[in-house]
Amino acid sequence: MESNHICVRTQPAETGHAGCDDFSICTSSICGANRKMLKGVRAVLFDFGGTLGNDEPAYAQGFTHLLTAMGYPVDMALYRIASRDAEAALPPPPRDAEAYLTWRAHYRRELLRFCGVPRRELPKMEDAVAKRLRYFTTLFAYAESRFVLRSLKWAGFTVGMISNISPLLPMVNKELGFEEYLDFAIASETFGCEKPDPRIFEEGLRLAGVPAEKAVYVGDSPEADVAGALSVGMHPVLIARRYPLPEVAEGVTAILNLTQLFDLLGIDPWDEPTLQTPSLTR
Repeated sequence: MESNHICVRTQPAETGHAGCDDFSICTSSICGANRKMLKGVRAVLFDFGGTLGNDEPAYAQGFTHLLTAMGYPVDMALYRIASRDAEAALPPPPRDAEAYLTWRAHYRRELLRFCGVPRRELPKMEDAVAKRLRYFTTLFAYAESRFVLRSLKWAGFTVGMISNISPLLPMVNKELGFEEYLDFAIASETFGCEKPDPRIFEEGLRLAGVPAEKAVYVGDSPEADVAGALSVGMHPVLIARRYPLPEVAEGVTAILNLTQLFDLLGIDPWDEPTLQTPSLTR
């Protein structure tokens, strides 16, 4: 995500067995063996990467592939060292999105330098990376994400996002079509701490205006998402996107696809009149 333009595509959901296509409401026992309905929930909060969307391949892989294609072979080991040295050569990244874009441009230049690009070639390579990186790594939304966010919003839930991500999160949400369905979004680098730190989850609860027992947090990381949500008393939902589902602790729900939230929360996403009268759903 190295320019103001973000290349977007839709990724089919990886359900892992026949019978659950991209937009199906998967309610079979094979998918929901460890699920039970969650009652009294008023807010549903989401992680971003691996949950609602992702980049593919990851930025680091895209960067190394691009530089290698342009005649500067870089592997992941060199990238990690260069990235560490580039960050050390700069002041800490700012929390404001516009200032972060400026910082990111300086970081990209330092990263190229530490990856072995000669100084005389830096301007040309900076321009090339800014223009071409989008073709080597692509930000995408999972196929069901916008549908699920919209349905939850129509059903009267407060919908939010807590993500370990840069201050560019608002730009990401706008590009992917999430913005209109989110009541708020918290980027860790803007807030000042990362999941699983309880403080970032507590801020999500404050913005949602609900107690922890009336909030669900959906994420793909057992360490950052599940553990963090449990630490403040939220209902954690682990999105695995693979079958068989992983073993989870008591009080944790695992799902294959975000549409399974409809069963957990007891809403019918196809009943639009009901969804526009939230009192009928709970």
